[in-house]
Amino acid sequence: MCGVIMLLLLGLLPPTTGEAGAELLPPVRLEAGGKPIDTHMGHAAPFVGDFDGDGVKDLLVGQFGGGILWIFRNEGTNTQPRLAAGVKFKDGKPEGCVPTG
Repeated sequence: MCGVIMLLLLGLLPPTTGEAGAELLPPVRLEAGGKPIDTHMGHAAPFVGDFDGDGVKDLLVGQFGGGILWIFRNEGTNTQPRLAAGVKFKDGKPEGCVPTG
């Protein structure tokens, strides 16, 4: 997939049925800030959760190359997400880094 994140909107959209064992929807290319999300280095590790405490699930994407953590804030709702352009995690530094390995 050449670094382009192709995944389901896990946790961002409600399931199509409440049945246990229901099939997953096909993968979709996610966009943030009007552009496809691309980690440029591959080996992306996505996580959906309320990162900023506003009650709306955001998307965090760990990038293996360089240990970069991308934060995509959800400016929409949990049922109609709208991801803002990604920003790199900084942790008080010019550019933060998440240890790998």
